[in-house]
Amino acid sequence: MTFLIFICLAAFLWMLGLLRRDRVSLGLPIAYLYSLLLIHVPGALAHIAGRDFLFHSDLIEIGMRFTALGSMCFVAGVWLARFSTPRMTIRREANRHRFWWFCLLGGWSLIYGLSPLYQIPSVSAAVGKGGGIWMLGVMLGLRTACQRGDHKRIGLWLGALMVYPVLMLLLGGFLSYGSAAIIIVCAALTISTRSYWQVVVGITVFVFLSLSIFVTYYQHRNDIREQVWGGAPLEARIDSVIDTVRDFELLDPTNRMHLIALDQRLNQNYFVGLAARRIQLGLADYLVGDSVRQGLLALVPRILWPDKPVFAGSPQIVSKMTGLHLSHTTSFGVGNVMEFQINFGIPGVVIGFFVLGWLIGMLDLKAAVAEARGDLGGMILFFLPCVALIQPNGSLVELFSGSAAALVGAFAWNLAWKRFDKKRSVIPRRVAERSVNGLESPRYRNESVT
Repeated sequence: MTFLIFICLAAFLWMLGLLRRDRVSLGLPIAYLYSLLLIHVPGALAHIAGRDFLFHSDLIEIGMRFTALGSMCFVAGVWLARFSTPRMTIRREANRHRFWWFCLLGGWSLIYGLSPLYQIPSVSAAVGKGGGIWMLGVMLGLRTACQRGDHKRIGLWLGALMVYPVLMLLLGGFLSYGSAAIIIVCAALTISTRSYWQVVVGITVFVFLSLSIFVTYYQHRNDIREQVWGGAPLEARIDSVIDTVRDFELLDPTNRMHLIALDQRLNQNYFVGLAARRIQLGLADYLVGDSVRQGLLALVPRILWPDKPVFAGSPQIVSKMTGLHLSHTTSFGVGNVMEFQINFGIPGVVIGFFVLGWLIGMLDLKAAVAEARGDLGGMILFFLPCVALIQPNGSLVELFSGSAAALVGAFAWNLAWKRFDKKRSVIPRRVAERSVNGLESPRYRNESVT
């Protein structure tokens, strides 16, 4: 299993070198691969360190085989997408600072200000995915601040980055959604940072601190969720989070509780290995593209098909393929590795991750090129659908429907930005024209002489 972990790490380093070669990237493929390995590798490491008391290591190894194969195929897909980098045209003037705040405030307005729209089918999906535009503003603002060494603005953008994770924890009781946003935003720094070894050291520290935060949160998550889901006052929820921070522990590979936490929540390999074993023993059959068909059906808006028999989430498919009776109070995502494997086996993993890598790599490249050209509105059209595809623990239904909804939201944001930017640009232009015309008029010219 150690060798399989090294393959995954090698794929990650290959990806890092590939994207840093020309630096025309927002780091979104890095965000996906990091998120994928985050739900597979820590669990495998836990079984290596805790082999004496953790069970089913054979299933974990099976899952890691598919994960290692999928990681390499994903990077190969990204490489193909970037095989011929488009030529860069002349950089167009653009008010980037205004665009950052437009994305940040606009995204927050959708997420927190238009919550009643979440009750409307299809509209809720577009609003939810469109709200992710705030990450683009924080990503670009934080990247520029780090490049300039502006510590004040670094602190400002880091504060803006933490708003969403903190509110998700206080209002929903979940850490995963907020951590996904942090990974997406910080992935851009792995491309813009000049020193390769600084990036490697930074990622290592980030991984260690992330896992330390996770094992600490895992020991207190029931208390936090009791407060949140029980409707406790905000003060009580904040106190629960503060207690968690006070009990912060660094990750310790000799701590049984830490290893159990990694095994239970960051170990998608168990489901992958169990499903593969059941298929091998004839206790379950390959889906042969059934979930792919459901993903295609998910593209039809529910507002046009109210009785559409396809829903986001995947506890039923996980239960069916693993034979486990899963709790309804806990989320169990099928994950990309498992879903590709249970449909077509090894060919499904190879082709599925290759295509997914090509899609994310292509969208990331086009978004970076649009940003470099000054086409900020065009960048949104590629950024939001790409972010919707960064769900390694989700289902194909969520990937298909989410990316379609994100594209709708992206078109709306593109139009809104062009109108906003044009309106704000017209006012200074008119003032300048009025001043020039006024100074050149005979009246003002004569007064200046006298």
